[in-house]
Amino acid sequence: MIQVLDDARDRLDDARGAIKGLSREAARRTGDGAQFLTELSRAAARRADDGAHYALDRARSDRVSWTMVAGALGVGFVTAYALLNSKKAANTAATAMTGDWYEGLTGEHSRIEKLFKQIADTSDGQAAKRTRLLEALNALLTRHALQKENVLYPALRATDQGASSMHLAAELFEIKTYLYELEGLPKDDPRWLRKAKALQKLVEEHIEAEEQVLPSFHEQLSAADGQRLTRAMHREALKLA
Repeated sequence: MIQVLDDARDRLDDARGAIKGLSREAARRTGDGAQFLTELSRAAARRADDGAHYALDRARSDRVSWTMVAGALGVGFVTAYALLNSKKAANTAATAMTGDWYEGLTGEHSRIEKLFKQIADTSDGQAAKRTRLLEALNALLTRHALQKENVLYPALRATDQGASSMHLAAELFEIKTYLYELEGLPKDDPRWLRKAKALQKLVEEHIEAEEQVLPSFHEQLSAADGQRLTRAMHREALKLA
C-alpha cells in the first residue's frame, strides 16, 4: 500500500516537473507567447491527467482506499493548475522572444545527463522507479530526436557540415533501438542496467560529436535564420507535448 502511494506521488511530481519545464521553455524559446501558452496549458493538463490515471489504476489494482488515493493526488493537482493559471506563466509566454535553439538544445543535454545519473543509481529491486525514469528519458530523447531529424540536421546538411549531419542522424536510429530494447526487458533484470549504461555511453558520444559541429553552425546563422530555426524546432517539440 505504501509503495502504491509513493508511486502515485512520484507520478504527480513528474507531472509538476513537466509543467514547470514547459513554462521555462516557453520563456526561453518560443516566438509567439500567446499561442505557446495555449499549447503549454494543454500539454501540461494532458501530462497531469496521464499521471493521475496511472496512480488511480494502480490504486484500484492494489485495493488502496479512495481516501488515501485522494490524499496522494490532491496536492499535485492544486500545484499543477495553480501554475498554469498564474500571472507568472502568462508573463513568461509573453516575453518568450528571447529564446534560442542552441541554448534549448544544450539545456536538454543537461536534463538527459541528469536522468542517466538517476538511472545508474537504481538497483534491480527498484523496477517501478526504473520504469518511471525510462519513460521520462524516452520522452525527452524522442522529442530531441524529432527536432533534430526534422529541422536541425536538414539545416545542417545544407552547409559544409552535411556529412556530419548524416552521421549524427544515423546515431539517432541506434539510440532508438536501445530504447526499444530497454522497454522490452524486465526492469529487475540485471541486464537492464548494463544496457542502460551502454545507451548512456552512446548518447554521451553523440552529444560530444554534436558539440564539435553545432557551435560553429550556430555562429554562422544570421539572427533571422536563428529565430526561424528556433520556431521550427519548437513546433516539432509541441507535436509530442
